[in-house]
Amino acid sequence: MYALPTKINKLIPVSLFMIIVIFIIANIFNQEEIIDNWYPTDILFIILPLIVIILGIVLSAIYKGSGYHGKAWIVFTLSIGVWYGGEITYEYDYEYDFKDISTLTSDIFYITGYPIFFAFTILYLIPRKDTISKYMIMIAMLISIVVVAPTLYLTFEEESELDYLTVFLYAIYPILDGLILGPSIIAIMLFFRGEVNFLWTLVLLATISDVVGDTLYLIFSVEESYYPGHPLDILFLFSYVFYAFGVYSHIKLYRTPEKNRF
Repeated sequence: MYALPTKINKLIPVSLFMIIVIFIIANIFNQEEIIDNWYPTDILFIILPLIVIILGIVLSAIYKGSGYHGKAWIVFTLSIGVWYGGEITYEYDYEYDFKDISTLTSDIFYITGYPIFFAFTILYLIPRKDTISKYMIMIAMLISIVVVAPTLYLTFEEESELDYLTVFLYAIYPILDGLILGPSIIAIMLFFRGEVNFLWTLVLLATISDVVGDTLYLIFSVEESYYPGHPLDILFLFSYVFYAFGVYSHIKLYRTPEKNRF
């Protein structure tokens, strides 16, 4: 089984801790708006996804689109790029309106990124399809349903207080989270059997961070208590940290001599 380099092992908790500290400071001093609809903590939503995209480009260049994995990393980078579009177009103050597409711009980016990321997971796992049993698929599906069910329940419990478009947008995210959670769980099963590397542990952690973040976002949005620099944003940033170190660890793995990889 591939061992995570000691340097990366130390940097992950340090990076997560630094994000927490930044948000504590931002909330203590009541951060001020830098420019229209942008706050100091929002800078992290520019930097971290961009780091993941750059690392994805590097890994895509290494594989040169060769085989399923080469194509998978191109698709992965594209998915993070689409989500990045959602981050930079997100607005704190908005009301969904079909007549004004600008109110839906960030959601269009976010939602589009999910099926692209799902394609990445499938492309990555296809070479190992012979080792994936129906039992593993069933377990992954059941876990995904259990994890995302609370968010769906909260969404429809508040249905009477929300318009149909808002209910749809709140409900679609946990469903999409479940879509990418399933393959990640299967990959983790393969990881413990020594068939995939540590990348997938970090991908799973990133997905779980997004699932919990989406659930809390729903709660705080309905209560109208979400604000710039809200602590729940830490979870979304954690997911980018996990993706970044996952890709970086895979780059390190690729450059490791074959006999020393496992």
